[in-house]
Amino acid sequence: MNLAPRRNIKEILPIQQNFIEPNHYQTSFKSPVNTRQRQQRPSKLPSFKMSSGLQVQVPVSPPVSPLWRTRNMSRVDQRMLNVSPSQLPQSPKYQIQVQIFNEQILQKALKRKINQTVVKKQDIQTSEKLFSWQSLIREDVNKGSFKFLFVLGKGGFGKVWRVEQCKSRKQYAMKEMSKARILSKKSVHSVINERIILSKLRHSFIANIHFAFQDRDHLYLVMDLLTGGDLRYHIGVNRRFTEWQTKFVIGCLLVSLEYLQNNNIIHRDIKPENVVFDKKGYPRLTDFGIARVLKAENSQETSGTPGYMAPEVMCRQNHGIGVDHFALGVMIHEFMIGRRPYVGRSRKEIKEMMLTKQVTIRKQDGWSSESADICNQLLQRKQQNRLGFDGIQSIMKHPWFQNMNWQNIMDKTLPSPFVEFAYSEDQDFKRQISSDHDSQNELIQENMNALRRDSIQEMFKDYEYNDHRMTGSTNSTLII
Repeated sequence: MNLAPRRNIKEILPIQQNFIEPNHYQTSFKSPVNTRQRQQRPSKLPSFKMSSGLQVQVPVSPPVSPLWRTRNMSRVDQRMLNVSPSQLPQSPKYQIQVQIFNEQILQKALKRKINQTVVKKQDIQTSEKLFSWQSLIREDVNKGSFKFLFVLGKGGFGKVWRVEQCKSRKQYAMKEMSKARILSKKSVHSVINERIILSKLRHSFIANIHFAFQDRDHLYLVMDLLTGGDLRYHIGVNRRFTEWQTKFVIGCLLVSLEYLQNNNIIHRDIKPENVVFDKKGYPRLTDFGIARVLKAENSQETSGTPGYMAPEVMCRQNHGIGVDHFALGVMIHEFMIGRRPYVGRSRKEIKEMMLTKQVTIRKQDGWSSESADICNQLLQRKQQNRLGFDGIQSIMKHPWFQNMNWQNIMDKTLPSPFVEFAYSEDQDFKRQISSDHDSQNELIQENMNALRRDSIQEMFKDYEYNDHRMTGSTNSTLII
């Protein structure tokens, strides 16, 4: 039986109202423990050491306001009571816990930041890793990646277009080659070889490759855009060149040939049609279709243009870098005299003229005697007697190039005598393009039907190339 005195309900009512109206709590409720007794309680919190080494006891909590109950309420309940979070009492224990919690968060964030920095440094240690990371977000290049502007020229297998890449807005020259024509001329190995060789080269005096791809009917080779026109076009316009113009062209070609020979490659098809000027008026070497890696046994490699072919190639003998030097001599002869040294209506007639007589020229009006001397030495029929047999440096050291600044040529700081011909627009060069109404013979038509077979398409496998991906070692050589 409960013997405690009964309390009036009216005495309890003010206490219950304090939970709803906290503003009246202090006047209606008094804590059974006074303030002095609360301050004399020992603290249950641990002690902390200051930076000076002294051990300081955590002070006892001050008198708790009757608003302490709102600390565990939600924000919605706090707003209902018109109490802002900043007005809530915070004991030292609560402050220390928050501080420790914040320090743990900062340490984790700092550790995460350090890990991210280390990963980024590992990703960009080398340019190759950076390019390989960027290639993951690049899409494959195809015909739809380019906007075809207009035709720049025509080759043996198709057209050369001026195109613009849709994504980067950069302009290139694109060779569009018909697979049916390639098959009819039995030149599959030639076009594949050109792509492989160009993917290993990178120089400012050659037309560099950027992309290579294919569809069922065509192969596409995307290269540097050279807007100055080819050397054959300028020969047709100007007929004759001056000695300085000739020396400038031959000097630039020697720089490109030196780079090729350092990479153990012979071009084997140097002629004015394969020399194209860039916007600065500097000539570049193009068309590496019959270029080959130099080897001891190559007597079966007899492709080339008869008027510029060396005698050892015409006679099916093993040949080396001298075949390119002989072609330079033919070009000097053509600039000086106005025609090639050996002319004939067929390859057989040109070969007979070569074997019959050694061509030599005398000093021409407006030309130095050194120009005739270097031309005669480059046109020697025997490889052992030809200038440059012991290396291309012997040609560069010839007296004809005595005042030539080779470093300015390689840096392209020497003013070009062809800068007035290197138009930025190709309006004049469009006139030399004939209309595309060529009738296809039966063999080409048969090859077009044969392209439906997988075995034929297998012949062009692995033709794709993307210079921006830096895959493998195809682009290990930097631009000079």
